[in-house]
Amino acid sequence: MGIDSEHSKQKYKKLEVLAQTNLKITDLMKTEPNRIDNFVMREGPLRADFSKQRVCERTLNALKEYAASCGLEEYRAKLFSGEKINNSEGRAVLHMALRGVGGSKGVQEDVKAMRHRMKVFSNKIRSDGKYKAIVHIGIGGSDLGPRLVADAFSANAEMKLDLRFAENIDGASINDALDGLSPESTLIIVVSKSFTTQETRMNAEAAYNWLETDLGTNAGENFIAVTANRQGAIDFMIPDEQIFDFWDWVGGRYSVWSSVGLSLQIAFGPSLFDEFLKGASKMDLHFRDQPLHENLPVLMAIVGVWNRNFLNYSSLAVIPYSRNIRKFSAFLQQLEMESNGKYINREGAPAGITCPIIWGDEGTNGQHAFFQWLHQGTPGAPVDFIAVLKDSSGRPEHHAALLANCFAQSEALMVGKSTDQVLKEMGGGDNISAIARQKTFPGNRPSTTITLDDLTPFSLGHLIALYEHKVFVQGVMWNVNSFDQWGVELGKILASKILIEMQTGTKGKHDISTSKLIELFINSTKES
Repeated sequence: MGIDSEHSKQKYKKLEVLAQTNLKITDLMKTEPNRIDNFVMREGPLRADFSKQRVCERTLNALKEYAASCGLEEYRAKLFSGEKINNSEGRAVLHMALRGVGGSKGVQEDVKAMRHRMKVFSNKIRSDGKYKAIVHIGIGGSDLGPRLVADAFSANAEMKLDLRFAENIDGASINDALDGLSPESTLIIVVSKSFTTQETRMNAEAAYNWLETDLGTNAGENFIAVTANRQGAIDFMIPDEQIFDFWDWVGGRYSVWSSVGLSLQIAFGPSLFDEFLKGASKMDLHFRDQPLHENLPVLMAIVGVWNRNFLNYSSLAVIPYSRNIRKFSAFLQQLEMESNGKYINREGAPAGITCPIIWGDEGTNGQHAFFQWLHQGTPGAPVDFIAVLKDSSGRPEHHAALLANCFAQSEALMVGKSTDQVLKEMGGGDNISAIARQKTFPGNRPSTTITLDDLTPFSLGHLIALYEHKVFVQGVMWNVNSFDQWGVELGKILASKILIEMQTGTKGKHDISTSKLIELFINSTKES
């Protein structure tokens, strides 16, 4: 946990002592007159309210001191200066440069040139009328970010093309994406940094074969590649002028801001994408320039560390009360767990407790599924509630009811309901005490409420960048490399070997359970 220095250890021990205090959030609301001032922060179109977290002002200050003792200011400077802070791969981390913040003069010139090329290309596709649909093929960071943005603005009047996604290796994914489309008027965009990702290659090959039945040898003309492996795309018969670069200093889960977002530019137009980048850029500047004690991503990160490492919560629920960003929880699962789901630190030693499980669903759907557990389950979980103040559905009564539920849930988690209250309501009856206890809500369950003034490309970019920088801060405090993902590799290697065995019927060296599963599949293909 944190930087292994005596100063940092002392700060950590102080927090361990503070965690022993049995704080009640409702008491803090009464005894800390400046709680709203200290625990609520506005930045641009976003307001974050941490006042319902189980942390007092004294602890908050101690957390800020601990973050500083972990070298956060130094690491922040390294991030924005382009130092190779991804030490396991020897790479700089420069996704902010895609938003115009940080990076060398050469990097910024490359970014400007790519953005200009994307804009010219997008405008040409939108104006010539040849294509009616785009199928975006990618997985992980090559899918989750673009899909989130596309969902958020699918009702936008500027959307000129039908934008679909194929991500999974399950054949149903590419089938659904191509269903009902005409090969001649469909543009396929293949997004893969390596151009070797199994899921993306198989779906791209299926799409190529689908095009080839109508277009023959001209099928490649309907393909665009976004990749760092230009030769791999050329070998796939994609014309060189239809290949967009994917730099190695852009991690997949941070790539929506890059040429990975080309499908968004074509579908919605460059102006929407520009606003999306501007929203993120504003958060970048806030994170870079503001001192730690007035820094929103830092505040969000240290509250999360408090919940994870000192209050021992193992998960975080993220509930967007906005159908348009219902995939935000899925997006954050990769951003947070792929970044900080590490058990080894930067020096190769055990890291201690790191990233919580990230999960959630849209409100109010979740209220009828897992909110029972949030209110009365053990141990429960902190919640990030996300709400959009301005209605975009054209149904203001629905929107008011939606937000009423959001605000009520955060209050209910905090205040709970005592057994005495329940008994008073029940009056009398058989076995009343046992029944009353079942209807009791313990309360004192922490949550943060984030509100956006409106759901716009700017505000969504602002929100995503907030979580990106929060993840960076927590990675520094846990002393892990937030920018590699070695944990995804082993399963891929084994899957490649097993696939060959399943295709050829040969037996490899496996445990008895895995061997039996392979045998079951081989036998099922013989029967059919």
